[in-house]
Amino acid sequence: MNTQRFSHEELYALRNQIPVAILIEKVLGIPTRTSEGVFRFLCPLCNGYNTAVNPKTNLARCFGCQKNFNTIDLVMVVKKTNFVNTIRFLENYRTSMPTHSEPELVKEGSHHPQHLGDILNSIVPSQPDIRAFDINQNLHQRILTIEQKLEYLTHQIEEINKPSNKA
Repeated sequence: MNTQRFSHEELYALRNQIPVAILIEKVLGIPTRTSEGVFRFLCPLCNGYNTAVNPKTNLARCFGCQKNFNTIDLVMVVKKTNFVNTIRFLENYRTSMPTHSEPELVKEGSHHPQHLGDILNSIVPSQPDIRAFDINQNLHQRILTIEQKLEYLTHQIEEINKPSNKA
């Protein structure tokens, strides 16, 4: 029997570096709505909207069926795939996300934070990379790619703005 093993670090990254709300709405195409200012999604188990997402823990929850979902759980349920295929799917998605090293918040020799514009310029190229889009790629896919990059950038900015645990 051929068993596939994944490291703790690989699984941790797939559960925590892919924002669950983006996975729900943009990648898996689960119907969503905002109700009373709360992002809600259609639970893939009970088909109810009594749900929420916690960006701090990167978990989705259905209060109807009392189930928490991480990114791996969601893909397995929605796509009806086994664990190994789910991990491959998420790895493929994660590698398609923009990969940039985290910008330094403080310039060398300075004790002042960089301006947001400087951080954005270090992350986002000034000119679009037209090679990133296949000529035959349809408009929907191009828009989805742009939305994913914007969501990733938003997630990175939120990470930068989190209070540091350093004392």
